Amino acid sequence: MKKNITSNLKAIFKTKGELILTYHISRQHLNSAKYFSSCAQEIESSTVLPINDEVRSKHLAFVTGSIILSVAALESSINEFYCEAIDKNPNTLKGIDSIRLAIIAEFWEEIERLSILQKYQKALFFLGIPKFEEGNKVFQDAENLVKLRDLLIHYKPEWDNELNIHAKIEKRLNGKFPLSPFASMESLWFPHQCLGFGCSNWSIATIITFMNEFCQKVKIPERF
Repeated sequence: MKKNITSNLKAIFKTKGELILTYHISRQHLNSAKYFSSCAQEIESSTVLPINDEVRSKHLAFVTGSIILSVAALESSINEFYCEAIDKNPNTLKGIDSIRLAIIAEFWEEIERLSILQKYQKALFFLGIPKFEEGNKVFQDAENLVKLRDLLIHYKPEWDNELNIHAKIEKRLNGKFPLSPFASMESLWFPHQCLGFGCSNWSIATIITFMNEFCQKVKIPERF
């Protein structure tokens, strides 16, 4: 009986013609991020000021959800890449030298403890491919996005006259996307002005650009 394999399912034929399946969630994370971002955009385009607390809360939920899931997509995708190397998946990693894949698989336990972007850098290193230049825009945007996600997940409030980490994220991100239409210019840049559709849309574009460049470097099909 023929199996219907969705875009998130990966199949490998093992010995004796056995078909085994595994599920990749990175694309679903990205789709969820896109959905939440579109919900934030709809609220911004349809809401007449002043905004009430209920709508504001929904808007922030969609924006923060989109940002967090964008980074989740980036992280889960590179983890999936390493697992494919361990499995020697001939479908998604076709064309990559088997010896290099074996080296990647050998060091996975060590690599697993690295940060998200260092996992990408280490994969390129083991494949004999030039790593991302850490000063270029593609890498910097991805790094800034991860820092924003970390700031949301590990949030610590700061007094407006003693801004430290919040001021640093503003310096990194200010000017990269349109600000929230629901925040006044007198309000804190982070989190109030920063967290809007502009930021969530930038987050999605950032991980897609980064991932596509990684795939081009490795010469594998686009994963998003």
